[in-house]
Amino acid sequence: MTRRRAAAVAALAAGLVAIGGAVAAPRGAENGLPRTEHIARALAAVRSLGAAGSAELDRAVYEAARARCRADVATPAASCLVTAARAVCAGAADRAACEAAADVIVANLRGQTALIDDATRFRLVRGSADYHAALAAELHRRYAALAAELVLTGLAGAEQPGGEARAIDELCARRDRTLHACLPGDAACVPSLPWSRCAAALIWFIGGAP
Repeated sequence: MTRRRAAAVAALAAGLVAIGGAVAAPRGAENGLPRTEHIARALAAVRSLGAAGSAELDRAVYEAARARCRADVATPAASCLVTAARAVCAGAADRAACEAAADVIVANLRGQTALIDDATRFRLVRGSADYHAALAAELHRRYAALAAELVLTGLAGAEQPGGEARAIDELCARRDRTLHACLPGDAACVPSLPWSRCAAALIWFIGGAP
């Protein structure tokens, strides 16, 4: 994360405080990769898509999840989501990058209920013509709060080669060991998250940043 980005996220954190007061991955390695390498690969995949490509893939995976897994009714099974994501990426020019980014989207789909309480979800359903767009905007605010936490905790080396991945891993491992309780509707608070969902949220937010 660049100094400019870090400053922007820190400023956003202050604003959030004023307003409101990443399929499970193994703990040691994923597919033979150390956790930090897995995070770095996923970050690179999301960045390679660009903002428009990321939004397009996010929408495509969401629509596939709705059609195949009834994702708009309940939290879908991970296996169904993975199958849906693989189908979306089947014709991609860079299939490996598409699948790596789609895995982040799948983890975030599975983690929505942990990040957004039922009252907020019902409000979005009632007040939004496009529920997915409204939900994505709400999730973006929660991801921003988590990214602000990454900056404000002062994890060292984030600007060194591989430093982003190490910082994300360290924060999410620390959060995985600690209880974080939030009041309903508190946009400045990120509740307890398992390592994989914390990492996926940060990968999507940081990787999609301009």
